Amino acid sequence: MAAAGTLEQKALSLINTLERAGKTVRSIAVEGRRIEVVLAKGENLDEFERIDMRHGKT
Repeated sequence: MAAAGTLEQKALSLINTLERAGKTVRSIAVEGRRIEVVLAKGENLDEFERIDMRHGKT
């Protein structure tokens, strides 16, 4: 279960990073090794559009 804790920490870190950048996180889902973040409507994604936020192999 250490991997789950690590993945949860990465998800929390991602949320903190987005919120520090002024984004409002509406929801987050962790499925396997995939983290999906949904921002509040009306948020502009331009700042993060070209950043690959995937972790690990795809």
